[in-house]
Amino acid sequence: MANDSQPDDVVTLWQAQGSDGFRMSTEDIRKRIETMNRKVRRRNFDGYLVCAVLIVFFSGWMFVGMGSLQKVGAVLTIIGLVYLVWQMRQNRFRGAATGQSGDTASLDHLRTELARQRDFHRGATFWSRMLALAPGPLVFFAGFAQAHPEIALPIRFETITCVFFIIAAIPLNLWMARRYQRQIDELSRLQEEH
Repeated sequence: MANDSQPDDVVTLWQAQGSDGFRMSTEDIRKRIETMNRKVRRRNFDGYLVCAVLIVFFSGWMFVGMGSLQKVGAVLTIIGLVYLVWQMRQNRFRGAATGQSGDTASLDHLRTELARQRDFHRGATFWSRMLALAPGPLVFFAGFAQAHPEIALPIRFETITCVFFIIAAIPLNLWMARRYQRQIDELSRLQEEH
């Protein structure tokens, strides 16, 4: 075999290498900003698409002879989705309001962009979004179960699934916020080394 070294040997060799300190060039910073912006744009596009489909779905359900509790749930869900879309738009344009252009390749600009994304996934922004999004589907399912007791079991399953996704969104968003914070801390460490 051409390569007899074990993976542990490679790790040991890599860890034993000396380092003159990690440096990020302006090009590296620009690439990181572009990569992050591309991911955020894609995530926002997907979010807008999902919200649009759900808004059309719940709007359609409002005209299919539903009970008043179902209509209230549909309206609350639409309001929560519109609030989510508004928050995504605000977050997108909040970076532009700082006066920094997307072409500025600096550690400060990258840190600002990372902080903007971090703050979107934690704190008041996140919790207000959760409070706006959670009640609508739950009221809708309660109204649906009340109007159609013959299919209460599938509705119960849908309600449990909805609650699962609401609860799962909490650690997912907090994990994303911590991930952005680690990147900010890494940039701060790099600046201190200079």
